[in-house]
Parts: sequence; structure tokens; C-alpha cells
Amino acid sequence: MPLRSTASYRGTVVDHARNREFVYESKLERGFIYISLASELVEDYLDQPPPVDFLDGDGRMSTHTFDALLTLNDGVRAAVDMKPKSKVLKSGILQVQRLIEEQHGKAIADIYLVRTEDHIHPDDVADAVLLLRARRLASEKADAVLAGLVASLHGWCRLRDLVAASGIGGDAFNAVVRLIGGGVLEVWDHARISYECFVRRARA
Repeated sequence: MPLRSTASYRGTVVDHARNREFVYESKLERGFIYISLASELVEDYLDQPPPVDFLDGDGRMSTHTFDALLTLNDGVRAAVDMKPKSKVLKSGILQVQRLIEEQHGKAIADIYLVRTEDHIHPDDVADAVLLLRARRLASEKADAVLAGLVASLHGWCRLRDLVAASGIGGDAFNAVVRLIGGGVLEVWDHARISYECFVRRARA
């Protein structure tokens, strides 16, 4: 459970697939961790990477610790800071990242990103949590049954109806979630994944 106060939102996210714990210090970080771990584009996630020394705008030595360092499947490394949108400019994080990139280049990362609540939507976080759980409860039998149903699926179908057609109960819901996460199915209007959302085979 996170330790909450008016000044902090701390806790850990357990990644069962990697057998690791990731520390977060804000709700934004927590959401970003879940989304990153669920993404098939992310190969590795390092929370609180080693601090980086750089010369600030006044020529003084300063230190900055990124919130995360991601390695994508194509090898691209992304250094990421997370801030509430209202605090991005006031915090000076954009200038800090620019100075680090100018002074260190790709020795630290290939790209430098700032993520706010505009990039970390609650629906995406909820879907990521659901997907990570579904992957942890993987069932080859359920996957085979749903793969057969989806192969003959034409147009949109309510997720609830797809689960009912499988005849295997709750395992079918998790199998559908895994198909969504794997890009086999897509959700209508990017709605939050639920029994009531509509899905169809993803278009190439």
C-alpha cells in the first residue's frame, strides 16, 4: 500500500514477469510504470537511474536524477521525467533535460521525454493493470478457445458476448484482455477495457 500524505504518494509496483519491484514517488510515476510494463514496446524499465552531473545555466555543477530510463525493443533508450502539467514550466525540467542532452548526448539516452497527466490517462493505467493481471493468469486452453472465436469474428462484438460464447467463464475474459494487449483485438473508441466495451479483430 502506498504511504500517502499531502506531500507524498509512495509505494512499489511488483512486476511478476520480471520478478522485480519498481518504486514510485507520485501517482503519475505509478501510472507510467504500469503502462510501460504492459507495453510490448518496452524491453526494460529502470526506476530511479543513477544521477547525472551537468552544468546548469549559470555554469555551476548540478545533479539530476531521471524518474525512469526505458529501453525499447528496438534498442532506443528514453530518459523520462514526470511532472504535473501545471508544474512543467515552473520546475525548469525542460531546460535541465536540454542541458543534459547537450552535454552528454546519447551517453545517457537517445531521447529525453517529459510526461504529464496528458500522457498518462487513468483509462490507460486501468487497462495496463488489467493486462498485467491477465498475463499473470495465462491459460493456454482459454487462449486457444478465444483465438478460434476471434478468427471467425466479423465486425464489432460486445466483450461480454464473446466471453459468453466461449463457455469457459472468467478465463475467457483474461484471454480477451491478452488478445487486446497483443494487438489481435482492438477496442471501439479506445474505451476502458470492460465486459461492456466493444471489440473487433484489429485491422492490419
